[in-house]
Amino acid sequence: MKKVLLSFLILITLSSLLSAKTYHWRKGTTFLSFLRNHGISQKLYYDLDQDDKELLAEIRTGQKYTIKHGNIIIPITDELQIEIINKKKISLEPIPFETLKGSIHIVVKKSFERELYRKTNSKGLIKSLKQAYKTLNLKNIKKGDKISIFYQQRRRDGKAIENPKILASHITIHKKSYYSYLAKNGRYYDSLGKEYKKIKKSYTPYIRPIKHTRISSGFTHRRYHPILHRYKAHLGIDYANRAGTPIKATAKGRIISRGWKGGYGRCIKIKHANGLVSLYAHMSRYRKGLRVGSIVPQGKVIGYVGSSGRSTGPHLHFGMYKKGKAVNPARYVRISKHKTFTNKLKGKEYTSLRKKVIRYRRKFRRLRKSGGRPLYIKSNNYLVMRTNQDKEV
Repeated sequence: MKKVLLSFLILITLSSLLSAKTYHWRKGTTFLSFLRNHGISQKLYYDLDQDDKELLAEIRTGQKYTIKHGNIIIPITDELQIEIINKKKISLEPIPFETLKGSIHIVVKKSFERELYRKTNSKGLIKSLKQAYKTLNLKNIKKGDKISIFYQQRRRDGKAIENPKILASHITIHKKSYYSYLAKNGRYYDSLGKEYKKIKKSYTPYIRPIKHTRISSGFTHRRYHPILHRYKAHLGIDYANRAGTPIKATAKGRIISRGWKGGYGRCIKIKHANGLVSLYAHMSRYRKGLRVGSIVPQGKVIGYVGSSGRSTGPHLHFGMYKKGKAVNPARYVRISKHKTFTNKLKGKEYTSLRKKVIRYRRKFRRLRKSGGRPLYIKSNNYLVMRTNQDKEV
């Protein structure tokens, strides 16, 4: 008996020693000072590329990190974490998450927003529903109208990490049906593959640096790099275009940097009046006469599209920074229009959507009978599954 008890105590002691310990990032700590305090060579930091260094600057006071088996794991964003392995290697890795699927059907009694929130405790689901029906005025939903939703929610350690994503939904307003399906391109279409978009007229002091172009890669903290074959942040927007296409200043400003910048290749940085800094990378060449200190008006050509630096083909990498931190340029650069237009899927995209529509027809019929199985977000942000018969929490 004593041997069994002794073995049990040894196992408990070993498990406590091997388990991960959690700490908080102290105020005033930089990544370099963190390495020094833990006896780790600062060369690991200096060997990183510029994107990764910028990402590390986003670690904030109070951020939790863990030390397990001598390895240090520091979450930087909701999607990416840094791992310091045996004090010898730094690796950026995606943070694992799980996806839960839920469904809900309600017959509106008074307020659809209050009733959806009461059953899910999720304001994010209401926001996502409005996103799926951009042109519909959901305030017109009245007593007796019906809402059916299939959606999914990503969570980590039991907690929701983003707004729910609606996969398919059906709304009746005054007995008229409206369907919305999420297509592979991330946009919503009706049963016939039509997307109704209403863009309100809006003023923005920033313009696209290239006209008549497509976005080949957006701003994200988690992208699998096609050259490096690993996950890393993409702190800007890539505009794909032919080599030699003129690049224009997004707004009036002063050039603060012009030259080769590591993986960015030929690069120009412009500081604007409100403190924002714009960056233009992978240029083939600069416009003649421009140097550090030059004042450039909005729309002035500053260089030409190329593939210099670490690049898979000709494009412009366009970044914006506020107080030294990378921000999504899409928040500042918008196309100003005011008209309503219809966009329709074609070819394989349309065929794929129609298969989805047929598949969900049966699901909608079953959902209207069962009431669904909604995800419920508790007050501490933990997610649980429940049926319509469950008691209200």
